[in-house]
Parts: sequence; structure tokens; C-alpha cells
Amino acid sequence: MKAIHVVSTRPTTNYYVSRGEGSPYRQEDFEVLTTVLSALEWRRHNGSIRLYTDPPGQEFYDRLGLLDLWDGGVDTRLLESVSETINGGVFWSFGKIVALRQEAAPCCVMDIDLIVWDGIRQLVTAEVMSLHEEPLGFPAYVGRDRLVAPPGFDWSGLDWSVTPCSAALLLFTEDAFKNEYADQALSFMAGNPVRSEPDRSVPAHPIFAEQRLLPMCAKARGVRIGSFLRDYTGAELWSGQKNKTFTHLWNAKSLLHNNPSRRRELCTRYAHRVRRDYPEVTKVLARSELLRDHFPNG
Repeated sequence: MKAIHVVSTRPTTNYYVSRGEGSPYRQEDFEVLTTVLSALEWRRHNGSIRLYTDPPGQEFYDRLGLLDLWDGGVDTRLLESVSETINGGVFWSFGKIVALRQEAAPCCVMDIDLIVWDGIRQLVTAEVMSLHEEPLGFPAYVGRDRLVAPPGFDWSGLDWSVTPCSAALLLFTEDAFKNEYADQALSFMAGNPVRSEPDRSVPAHPIFAEQRLLPMCAKARGVRIGSFLRDYTGAELWSGQKNKTFTHLWNAKSLLHNNPSRRRELCTRYAHRVRRDYPEVTKVLARSELLRDHFPNG
């Protein structure tokens, strides 16, 4: 089963961190270590993985010596070709949908802060799978009256009562619905006149495009979306078994950015895992100025 990571450096702001206009793209140590294990563990248990990024993203990973993480290759052309009519300052996850439209099914698109520690084929129960459902009561899931769309966007047939789903991991088994959803999401983003979120603490527009529009389109087309996890807490698989398969940092990244002790704790655990299971990668990471403190013995 193939998967893709997507890293676009066009957005300078996302839900947990910002950088100044013109500042070079970078990640923190815990982010890189999570990405390393995300790619390696997927390859170990599930199949090939490809990276879609842009030249600054490629340069960042190349400086770290990590481009070989993605055995499916690194594509820098697709994201560079995306129209500037998509505002990356609002739609900071636009690259995931662009890359999803490009990839042929069956395929998974997964966030770089998600690690899959085991095989998941036996957990697939529907044509489309998401990591988990999410409550409609979450603040990011706003009503139609609080969303801005480009002229001509087709709102018809969308059921606002459907349950949203996490896009941290999405699996599509068929091209037809995958492409239909991606086209609808791209039509919402391209030319959208919204310049910033009315409520800056709530990323309503990118969340709508990724996590609400998908189940809306699925219901309209009679496509069922299954879940890998019982709910957003991540404690249990959908089957009710304890979750030992998925780790998703998500909102913990804000804590890790601002809490040095928790950050060191996570980096220590992940560095130990890399040393134990991927000694050849340990040598690469030990040469990196960003990560060498976590690999003192090379």
C-alpha cells in the first residue's frame, strides 16, 4: 500500500506556528524525528511512501541528508505548479489535496506528524478510511454563514449534519470518488477571496476543505467512510482494541514547542527507537546540527 507525505513551504502560518515572510523554512528537532519515523515505519509495515514538496522543502531535507527516507521518490514539480490563486496563508494544507488528486488509488495521504507502527490492511473496512471521526461541536466546524467561498462554488447537495473526519490519515481505494472530492475541495480553495480567518484562533476554511467537505461529498455520492480509531482521543482502534498502531502529535505540537522538558522527553524516546531499529539512519541524523545532540555516539 503506497502513501504520500506532503510538505509545502508556501504557507508561513499554520494552526500552531508562524514564521516571518522571507524567513527560511525550518522544522524543530521533534518534528523531524517524527517525520523520520513516520516514513520509516510506514515502509516497514505497509509499503512505499513518496514526498511531495517544493524546492525549499527539498533543500531542507537534503541538508539533513534525509531525501532517501522516501523510497517512492521526492516530487518538487507538482506543488510548484499550483496556482497562486490558492491562498496558502489561509489554506495551509492545500498541498495535501493537490497531491491527493495527483496520486492514483489505492493510496494514503498522511501527515508528517503521524506514525503508523503496524500494518493496517486488516483495519480497512470501507472505500474511504480516515483516522477518526470528530464531533461537530468542535469550534472549527462552523456554519455555512461563516464560510467564504469563491463565486460559483456549488454548495448544493451538502449535508451539514454529517460527522466530520480527521484528515491526518486518509485512505482511498478508488480513483473516482477520490478525484471528485479533490476537485470539489480545490474549487473551494482556488480563487477564494477570504484573506484571513474572521476568528484567527479557528482555522475554519482549511478544516472545512479537508475534514468536513469530504464526508459531505461521500454522503452525497453514497460512499461510506470508515475510521481506524474509535474517536479523537486515540485510545482505541475502531474494533475496541487498545490503540498501539497510531501516534498523532496534532495539538501536542503547540505544547512541545513551548515546553523544553516534554520536547526532550519525546526526542529521547524517538531517537532511541531510531537507534534500535534503523542504525543506518542514526549515522545520518548524528551528522545533523539540528539532531546531533540526540545521537551523541553517532
